[in-house]
Amino acid sequence: MPKIGANIYKRRDGRWEGRYIKGYGEGGGAKYGYAYAKSYTEVKQKLLKSQSLTGLSGKSSGEITFGELCERWLAAAKLTVKTSTYSGYVNMLNKQILPILGGYKLSKLSSAVFDKFTADKLESGRLNGGGGLSAKYVRDILSLIKSVVAYGEKEHLIAKDSFTISYPKSEIQEARILSKDEQARLERILISDFDTVKLGILICLYTGLRIGELCALKWKNICLADGYISVCKTIQRIKSVGNTAANKTEIIIDTPKSKSSIRIIPLPPPIAGRLKSLQPTNNEAFFLTGIEGEYIEPRTLSNRFKSYLKECEIDEINFHALRHTFGSRCIEVGIDAKCLSEILGHSSVNLTLNRYVHSSFKQKQVSMEKLCGESVLNILSPSV
Repeated sequence: MPKIGANIYKRRDGRWEGRYIKGYGEGGGAKYGYAYAKSYTEVKQKLLKSQSLTGLSGKSSGEITFGELCERWLAAAKLTVKTSTYSGYVNMLNKQILPILGGYKLSKLSSAVFDKFTADKLESGRLNGGGGLSAKYVRDILSLIKSVVAYGEKEHLIAKDSFTISYPKSEIQEARILSKDEQARLERILISDFDTVKLGILICLYTGLRIGELCALKWKNICLADGYISVCKTIQRIKSVGNTAANKTEIIIDTPKSKSSIRIIPLPPPIAGRLKSLQPTNNEAFFLTGIEGEYIEPRTLSNRFKSYLKECEIDEINFHALRHTFGSRCIEVGIDAKCLSEILGHSSVNLTLNRYVHSSFKQKQVSMEKLCGESVLNILSPSV
């Protein structure tokens, strides 16, 4: 199954060229049409119009393959989603879905086909041959498949409710957080030989910033007068769409993952005080480097973080554990869940409670003691 998603590029003469499938030959091979324009956006609009006019009229719905449907869905999705999201779709389709399901005709899809696909992914879905994929990742794959199927139903290429796609049960795993002792040891390392990278990691530990949000942070996003950080950008390394080189990636700076992730976070006073001593004259400078136009990318920062963990003899954890730790500490000191949800940039309080907040046994003991604080049970003997 050929890879999909690489359908627009800039020509040497400065124009943009886009390609779309306009029909199929007797042998089943695709026939392509082309669109040209002076800008990427204009080509995209021309492609969408051409695809909607052409459709898949060269074949009956029963002859269309799932791979061809994916290509049509992806072309439509590209106009509405972020670059990083689109790249993720292309990568998941090409690596996990199309090699197995791409050649199936829509008329041959069934609940049994998807059940076998799910079972195989759980048992041996890793591309390196190292066993099965996690239930959570398989659920993500199936969610993408369901989006393609829903598109097929809307386009009357698949009969509605003609089959079911069942999700595997996914067990919620409690995230790793730093113990208070580990946190203290890490903080001692971070405040020694102080620089902006160490301060940045400390900021994440006390604000819940994601690693990409920290890497994209500029000094103009920090208001020391009022003591807050404005989160409006993130840096990601994504797989390059349309590049034929194997594993080619690129860095993009874009808005955060959702509208709720664009937020303002109050700064703890001790950190705000440290920031004042490091502030450069150029507010367009990236925070971590102090230089305009020069940033530190997430994987470089992650490696620096691992070196600090090794220095203070903490077992290796990923950078995101700082965010988990922040959420847990906030609940421990009594910060309101709604307030915490907004600081973390979540779309709902339930997401905050279910994903990031992990109460300790000690905290549960204290809660039970509060429950009986005013009770007549207190007059009973301890042995009761």
